[in-house]
Amino acid sequence: MSHERSPGEDLAKQLDESLHFIRQQEALMRKCLESKGKLLDAIKHASTLLAELRTSALSPKQYYELYIAVFDALAYLGSYLKEGHPTHHLADIYELVQYAGNIVPRLYLMITVGTVYMSIPEAPVKEIMRDMMEMCRGVQHPIRGLFLRYYLSQRCKDYLPIGSSDGPEGNLQDSIQFTITNFIEMNKLWVRLQHQGHSRERDKRTRERQELQILVGSNLVRLSQLEGIGKQYYRQTILPAILEQVVQCRDVLAQEYLLDVIVQVFPDEFHLYTLDLFLDATTKLNPNVSIKKIMLTLVGRLADYAERESGSSALVDALKEATLAESRDREALEQDEATIGSTIHGASDLLRDRTQQAEHAEQGEQDEEQSEADAEEEAPVEEQTTEEADDKEAKEASPEDKDVPTPAPMNLFAVFWKHVDEMIKARPDIPLQDVIAIAGGITKLSLSCYPDDKENLDQILEFATTKCKEASSGEMLSREAIAAVQDLLLTLVDFYSDSLLTVLSIPHYLPLLNAQPVSTQKAIASSVLDNILTGDAKIASVDDANGLFGLVAIVIKEGSGAASEGGSGVPGGVSTARDESPTDSDAVVADQSRLAKLVHMLFNEDCDIQARLLSTARKALSDGGARIKYTYPALVTNALKLVRRYSKLSADDKTEKIGSTFKFIQRVLDELYQSGAVDQSHRLYVSCAKVADQVGAEEASYEFFAQAFTIYEEAISDSRNQYQAICIIAGALQSTRNFTAENYDTLVSKCALHASKLLKKPDQCRAVYLCSHLWWAVEIPARGEEEDDSGNSPLFRDDKRVLECLQRALRVADACMDVAVSVELFVEILNRYVYYYDRGSTAVTVKYINGLIDLIKTNLENNAEGGISDSPRKHFERTLEFIRTQDDEKFRQIVT
Repeated sequence: MSHERSPGEDLAKQLDESLHFIRQQEALMRKCLESKGKLLDAIKHASTLLAELRTSALSPKQYYELYIAVFDALAYLGSYLKEGHPTHHLADIYELVQYAGNIVPRLYLMITVGTVYMSIPEAPVKEIMRDMMEMCRGVQHPIRGLFLRYYLSQRCKDYLPIGSSDGPEGNLQDSIQFTITNFIEMNKLWVRLQHQGHSRERDKRTRERQELQILVGSNLVRLSQLEGIGKQYYRQTILPAILEQVVQCRDVLAQEYLLDVIVQVFPDEFHLYTLDLFLDATTKLNPNVSIKKIMLTLVGRLADYAERESGSSALVDALKEATLAESRDREALEQDEATIGSTIHGASDLLRDRTQQAEHAEQGEQDEEQSEADAEEEAPVEEQTTEEADDKEAKEASPEDKDVPTPAPMNLFAVFWKHVDEMIKARPDIPLQDVIAIAGGITKLSLSCYPDDKENLDQILEFATTKCKEASSGEMLSREAIAAVQDLLLTLVDFYSDSLLTVLSIPHYLPLLNAQPVSTQKAIASSVLDNILTGDAKIASVDDANGLFGLVAIVIKEGSGAASEGGSGVPGGVSTARDESPTDSDAVVADQSRLAKLVHMLFNEDCDIQARLLSTARKALSDGGARIKYTYPALVTNALKLVRRYSKLSADDKTEKIGSTFKFIQRVLDELYQSGAVDQSHRLYVSCAKVADQVGAEEASYEFFAQAFTIYEEAISDSRNQYQAICIIAGALQSTRNFTAENYDTLVSKCALHASKLLKKPDQCRAVYLCSHLWWAVEIPARGEEEDDSGNSPLFRDDKRVLECLQRALRVADACMDVAVSVELFVEILNRYVYYYDRGSTAVTVKYINGLIDLIKTNLENNAEGGISDSPRKHFERTLEFIRTQDDEKFRQIVT
């Protein structure tokens, strides 16, 4: 069964055959060139291989492969002709190749020889350029014509004249005209390609044109690379010719691509100098052209230029020149209009005079002579007036003859914004996302050129707010429009990252932000947090803090008040579960963590301002509902730092300020507790109690401990959590120093009482023997306290209560049903006995220690067959070894 090839396979085969044939003919051509006297044969082979370019079946990409193969072959022929030009008269060869049978080979050979001829000194370059340009009009097939003219441009690029001579060798103006003409002709061919073939192949032709667009754009690149082109000539001659062709072609693809190329290839100074011309052309484009990319590219280039030249006079000078150029063109236009009006007025006067003369022809001879005499006197007067006008015009055109006041530099923002306004009026169908994107680009330009002008920015934001309201009336904004607004808002946040208050000072920023969807508000808030947290600057003013929390309000409020979003499920109630909420996603936790870090960025050297900053933060963060469990701990920590700062002051009212700060902390912790964060609030109450004791605020410390006990009693029901809570409170109480004996005894007794009521016996035992330390305070070196070897410590100690706790712990341990657990607890209690015995407690005597050792040994012996694990046994042995190694005489009384 035969396999039928697809059209694509046929074209590929045709391309391979053509390439093979071109290589054969190129080899024959080279062989002839290497043989003396066979130049004509070589040209014949070159003409034969060029005939392959006459095909119309290949796609642009395939035709380009063919073109490259031909280009390489003709490059070899051109090099040969250039090296041998003294032998071979190039003018004769140039005439000879024009007798080739087919037009495509003829023109390629003509260009090859003609460009070599152009490189020869004293060649008639101008005539050759004109001749080749005119001859190329003979190929009107779009693809063949485009590649032919592209070949013309490539071959001529190194030989285009750039001098100022008017002779046959040509000058820069001839090169410019040559390139522009080639561009215009190529663009016509390129646009014509869109209208060939069946309408159902429109998309295919559009793709093909996109593959060929670089051929057309290469002319503009070549034009921009010509040396010696001034801004004035570019404004008066080059750009108008290019823009005229772009506007007249009315092709969407051509207009979008070519305007983008113009922006990309010509210098920034040229764009400034011709800004009015370029922007005016954009209003005349095909209505289907998306001018967003064109405008953004232009605005981006000028913004980058302004940023590069910031601090130098280059930008100001360029803007002044642009203003002068625009004003000169405007004055010239007005002068032309005035000249035309004057001419018409003069003709009317002359016609009226002649009419009057005809009406009075019947007057006497004397009147007629007098009239002729008057006419003779008027003639020199009219001539003199013309000369004076010419002189006046010349003086006005010469700055050195007359001082012309220099206008203020062009305001780029005003120019662009006026154009945007006119563009929207002319084309109300422009999509909102494109309009907002253009406004965003102009925002970047304004920030680069006029960073201190907030009115420009507010004008843009007001415009965006109005457009969003108009577009969203009755329907949602498109995703693209929302993204464009988001980019606009982020531009300002990123630019003013070191001074976000500046963003908030723009009146229409927050209204526009608040009108956006949650996703946009979260993106802005995330960017704000990133900028603040990655920088070193602190938030030192209340206004800054208010503005900052206003920008991140969406992160604070999102999901607040919902039981499914991390709340306790009981409004106003207290959760008995642990703090972790399984409903909070990783993203939510990350956002709340960044808010907590933000709290630590609040700092002012003035303690009173710092207190106001913390109040501002609390007011803002309180909208977070159950999620304050992530942010309030940072607020409490920062407030405790403020307490320590207050305590170091010598002010008379520092006690009052410390008390006020503790009341603030109390309110914060109460809100945290009511939100369901039980463990967090309990631990923070204990931490605050310790700090209050350290700064001498006994009442505040007592109240914080009391609140910690309240939470323990009301909300902590899990036995393991209860044990941890007792240990935390006991550890904090043991380090306090400023309680009265009565208050201290009340608190430690309460702690011991709760310890003795724990549900599990092992936890109860350990908690009770830990509470024994509450009646045996020890020195803390970090506070400057020193140990007293005499045992007469000024710290609070009660031997009797210590012994009571230890003995109660023994009874609880003995009541455990598991012997192994009892033995482990006995060993732990033994270590406490040894500790107090070593520290000099009079109540803990050697009798108790020896009795406990015997009890442990008895239990171990009775369960020697494996009822007790090795862990308590080894623990006991290590304890006995410690006792044996002590040098103190009193340890020798212990029987080990």
